[in-house]
Amino acid sequence: MHPITYRSSSLILLGLAYLAGVGCGTSWKADVSARPTTRSIVVDHQTDGTYRRMDVVGGAWYQTTGSDLLVLDTTGRIISRQSLAPAGTAPPASDIVVAGDEMAVLLGQSEVIVLDRTEPWRPTIVDQVDAATLGMWPLGLATEGDEILVLGKGSARTLSGEIMARSDGAEVTGVVNHLGRQLHVAGRRIHRRAGDTYLGTASLLEPAVSQANMPDASLLFARNERSGSLVGYLGEDCRELDTLSMTVGVPGQVTRLRQQGNRVLVVTSTGLYVLRVTRDGLTKEWQWSSAGVEDADWIDQGHLAIAGSFGFGVVPIGVDDPIENAVVWTASPAGLTHAASDGEGLRAHSPHGHWVYQIGREAILAERPSDPLSPPARSAAVLGWSVELNDNGVAELDTPAGNHQLEAPGDGRFHCIAATEDAFWLGHDTGILLLMLQSVDGRDEVVESRRLNVLIDGPVICIEPLVLGGGVAYAAEHGGFGIVREKF
Repeated sequence: MHPITYRSSSLILLGLAYLAGVGCGTSWKADVSARPTTRSIVVDHQTDGTYRRMDVVGGAWYQTTGSDLLVLDTTGRIISRQSLAPAGTAPPASDIVVAGDEMAVLLGQSEVIVLDRTEPWRPTIVDQVDAATLGMWPLGLATEGDEILVLGKGSARTLSGEIMARSDGAEVTGVVNHLGRQLHVAGRRIHRRAGDTYLGTASLLEPAVSQANMPDASLLFARNERSGSLVGYLGEDCRELDTLSMTVGVPGQVTRLRQQGNRVLVVTSTGLYVLRVTRDGLTKEWQWSSAGVEDADWIDQGHLAIAGSFGFGVVPIGVDDPIENAVVWTASPAGLTHAASDGEGLRAHSPHGHWVYQIGREAILAERPSDPLSPPARSAAVLGWSVELNDNGVAELDTPAGNHQLEAPGDGRFHCIAATEDAFWLGHDTGILLLMLQSVDGRDEVVESRRLNVLIDGPVICIEPLVLGGGVAYAAEHGGFGIVREKF
């Protein structure tokens, strides 16, 4: 794809303000009919952003970013990439599981993509299961044997919609077949399906790997509290084996437990922890505190695959700084906190470096500029309309027909705005909204608007119009950089 240049939005807005008669005491009759009608907007180019959930199975490393599925080997080399939905049409993947020759990826909270992995390096899509088919809003995935389960508020179901567990409305976060009885976790409580008997407390639960220093039929659990989390082992009765020696506290909220022999990898919102079971109890073998960790899995006894807003790679266990000591590492333009135009491209800061995006190309790490980046525009005007974003992230519209408010999709917030010749582009928590202005019935002024939207792993924190028109470049916290174009 050839790189596309654009100019500063301030120059565009200055010209548009002149044409619209803003501040010059003149009026201008809008004629937008000479321009082709925009039918939709599409993501025309995008970089990778935050690398989210993963599963390493039999030497194949399945990794999600946005709505794409990457397949890597355990050296971190990308073998294949597959789009699970057209760019801009689906939320980012939020979970992934593997069960035998099948795997499933959850896109946001909307649908489950089922893939056949008979050829593990190039899995193929075999089904798409939406919320209506499931009869629930999917919030997570799990496995029971070789069967894939979908977890949500009030129930856990198979891909065909069969109910495997019910709750009183709380989110089901796990289903475990243990000693011939089915247990499920909902609202931090462990229930037995038969009679819905309450047995204990947990947020995550799975059978413990058999080992010398552990009683048979034990369960591994995590319990998320407000001030941190507890990880440890439960007995057959679902009570803690020993609160002093077999349960440990970790900061943050636990999102994943991975067992390997007598060790447990704990993924939390604040970092990674490796715990080891010894004769003296459960002890912390290693920890790495880092913001932006999304997931991790075992490569072998001495190495982990890790992913997050910093990128992905293979890191050795036991080092102080895994990224600096990584066996292999791929950085990513994600975790972006500030972004702005530099006249030639977009620049953005993240906790892990400064990124430069030349429009239509891959982003590169660069030296951080001494001058601070300009804040994103929060107001714009064109064709007698003006829009300003208030402190609550709501768009305040001043139009020829009066004033009103526009809220971002999904009860989110707007973060930035740009204007083109007959439209406003608004970046929000989950993408970009295009507000098209149009005249009707031969009227002189622009009296109506039409809204179009694309989904991006946001929030979108910066938008700049393309110099040739018909679209914008963007920077997003988790979605990296890209281009959104009008489709006529």
